[in-house]
Amino acid sequence: MADYAEIREVTIPDAVMLNARLLCVELARRTQPFGEEQTSGTIRVKNDIGKIIKNTEQLDEYADRVGSQRIKARLNVLIKSGRFDIVETILRNIGFLNKWTGMEVIGATKMKSVHNEARNKTTGRTKSRGSKLFIASDSDKETYISEVQKRVGISKGGWADCATQLKKVNKGGLLAGFPTWVKKAMKSGSGKVQDMTGDIKNPRVFLTNNVPWASNVIPESEQDNATAVVVVKMRNQMNQILKKRQKNLVET
Repeated sequence: MADYAEIREVTIPDAVMLNARLLCVELARRTQPFGEEQTSGTIRVKNDIGKIIKNTEQLDEYADRVGSQRIKARLNVLIKSGRFDIVETILRNIGFLNKWTGMEVIGATKMKSVHNEARNKTTGRTKSRGSKLFIASDSDKETYISEVQKRVGISKGGWADCATQLKKVNKGGLLAGFPTWVKKAMKSGSGKVQDMTGDIKNPRVFLTNNVPWASNVIPESEQDNATAVVVVKMRNQMNQILKKRQKNLVET
């Protein structure tokens, strides 16, 4: 950091600030949904929920897989009439529910708990299937998906909020490098910065993402990777500056 500060012609505390901001950008990129595109995140949310909660149309598709035309026709009628208790009995009898513990029709109030139960506590990713074959109405499922999709970007926004609290050292904005949709999702107080650059022996900055589920969407390995990337960027900046200065000296 001392070499970096000297080459950039800034103080060491300012050098810490510059790279803390770069780290905020890199941490945001590595927070799920990975990358910078909002669309990929919203699609992933829909697909993840779809692994666990099915709608009646998908239940019709399951019924169509039944070999017996008589049973298939019976299931289609029962699904349309909402007799899911009998549907479950038939599916269980023919062995279709063997990979689940049963079938359950759920309403809007239970979707969150069913979804959370199926999520990996470390990565936040959803399992390939739920403990039961959970069925919900189209409207309830789409409403819940929309609610979860709104959260896409909030976790990334926690790092953007950290960036806004850092000292502005160069001409660029503190939020440079953050996608527009992440900046819009940013909430005040979702990030916290502890400025300890005044410590002469060890000037440093602590960055904390206060979004409650942040630890589920950015594994520790990705945090380490983000730090490593910033170190590489620091070295590249120093090399570019030194090469430019050397070139200028040769030309003069």
